[in-house]
Amino acid sequence: MAGVSSVFALLAELQQRYDLPTASLGWIAGAAFAAALVTQLSIARYADRGYARLVLRIGVTAAGLGLLWFAVATELWQFVAARALLGAGVGMLVPPARRAILLTSSGNQGERLGTFYAAYLAGFVFGPPLAGALTVVADVRVPFAVFGVAVLAMLIPVARIDMPEADPTERPVAKSDKRVMRRLIVDRRIFAAILVIVSFRYSIGVFEPLWAIHLDRLGASTMVVTLSLTGFALPMLLVARRAGALSDRYGPRFTSIVSALVTVPLMASYGYLTSIPMIVFLVIPQGLAEAVQSPGTQAALADAAPKRDAASAQGLGEAAGSAAAALGALTAAPLYAWAGAGPAWALAGAVMLALLTTSTLLDRPTRPRRSGRAAQEAEAAA
Repeated sequence: MAGVSSVFALLAELQQRYDLPTASLGWIAGAAFAAALVTQLSIARYADRGYARLVLRIGVTAAGLGLLWFAVATELWQFVAARALLGAGVGMLVPPARRAILLTSSGNQGERLGTFYAAYLAGFVFGPPLAGALTVVADVRVPFAVFGVAVLAMLIPVARIDMPEADPTERPVAKSDKRVMRRLIVDRRIFAAILVIVSFRYSIGVFEPLWAIHLDRLGASTMVVTLSLTGFALPMLLVARRAGALSDRYGPRFTSIVSALVTVPLMASYGYLTSIPMIVFLVIPQGLAEAVQSPGTQAALADAAPKRDAASAQGLGEAAGSAAAALGALTAAPLYAWAGAGPAWALAGAVMLALLTTSTLLDRPTRPRRSGRAAQEAEAAA
């Protein structure tokens, strides 16, 4: 994820160096989300059918090669293809990883998903400043080469991971079962949980092509842009584990909806602000809310789906999120170039609100009732 966040942070630098048109920047981000969509719909299900370790290894390999290709790319189509390979790799490795967490959790899946999210966020915290420093002292291609080699080196510890089997009391998924995605998507609870993921990932899709460009036009330097992403992710990293535990105490459905609604007005306001310090400050509460939202949405989806379909459900959620992120990336950059910053960011907030409202109408979120010591612990945590 340090490599992924480097694309966020260095996009303006790449645009200037290789003379990339602003309206085309969405293709770089959109390619990753589209490729992830394909792998999540077609490959993630095989993690439930005895191939979890293989899917994980292929994902790591594809992500590493995508970063290395980014380091040597010079033209728009090459950046798009490299970003697609990186997105495909991430799309393959995340579902089997979450599956392992969900099948080995006992009453603390939100906390463990939060821990996983903290590791995920570590790349966003330390990747941008390191990428910015390497760019300043060396070249914009060096960060992608360094992170690409580091990702491929992770094949060594990944090879030793043991993937758990599904609950033996549930009917196993046949290797030839091709209807699992259709079986999941028609469930109202699953669809409602996926809409929250779609809202979250749509906002990320808008962020990727707009954030660096927006700050750059306001006069921010490359290092300020990279540090702003660290300021966004660092609070999330510090609270991710405890934020995930809130889902275990108050219910993942309730916490994911409430935290998602907090981010809507923040997202809509960025385009109307001209103060760089104010914009950078506002990403802190958004990051904290998303630290609660991300593991909450994953746990809510896991609660709604059968355990035998754990990886398939997570893959479906990620696929829907990737489609939303691709749509956000592909539409945000042209809208920003045509209408300006205000309408581009405001539309993103409106789309998020519509998705969250629909999700709430489909499956009303409620807090689980607690009594005695559990209630006292929940109040103390709050």
